[in-house]
Amino acid sequence: MKIIKLTAILLPLLILANLLAFSGKNSSKQEIMIDNEFIQTYRDKHGRWASINEIKQSTEKFLKEIGTEEIEVKFINDIKITDSLPKFQQLFFPYSEDYLKSLLSSGKGREIVVSDFREFIWPVSSSKIYGITSKLGKRWNIFHSGLDIACSKGSVVVAAADGTVIYSRVNAGNYGNLVTIQHEINNLQSMYAHNSTLLVKEGEKVKKGQIIAFSGNTGHSTGPHLHFEVKYLNVVLNPEHYLPMLIKNTDPIVASKEE
Repeated sequence: MKIIKLTAILLPLLILANLLAFSGKNSSKQEIMIDNEFIQTYRDKHGRWASINEIKQSTEKFLKEIGTEEIEVKFINDIKITDSLPKFQQLFFPYSEDYLKSLLSSGKGREIVVSDFREFIWPVSSSKIYGITSKLGKRWNIFHSGLDIACSKGSVVVAAADGTVIYSRVNAGNYGNLVTIQHEINNLQSMYAHNSTLLVKEGEKVKKGQIIAFSGNTGHSTGPHLHFEVKYLNVVLNPEHYLPMLIKNTDPIVASKEE
């Protein structure tokens, strides 16, 4: 029992020490674009996720507006050319360059943050976060294994860092609709729970800031929020140790770097 407790304490310290060992050396900060409700990414394409049922116009008119064709939608969503587009399934609709430019010129570009490759970013944009309702630790005499981030149902959930999706399934017990990402950084894993919709598949590579789900209230949840966990070798770590300080962003969305 003592060995387990010591391991849980020492592992996070060892990981943090490893990260800090690189401080001042080979520092690599990058500008990361955070997917929003207007511009999203999938398989290195710009576009957005939606179901045909959600689109408030005919499919033909919508495809013409965003400058793409049905065959392109089928290709990126792994749909057979001979099959019809499913009405209720979330599909990724790629944008033409002209439509993307029109969004940027109308101020609907993505937020840009500067992030070191060793750091995570917040999985929900700071402008969409209402607050932190629960942290790591004991809650109601039960151990709470992550960070509860309050946000509206349907908020964009993004990958906290580059990695590979190792789990993306609905009805994952108390977690509800869950995505787990394996990161190369110190072999860490991040988990995103209670989502309304999952957008990535197991085995897919994702980039920091890329949309992976829409937040929700599935599983054992008392209200819409995102439950965010960080693990190392199945040991639960404190997510706050890997996230930058949360500062509510009231500045306009930055779009100038996307052109």
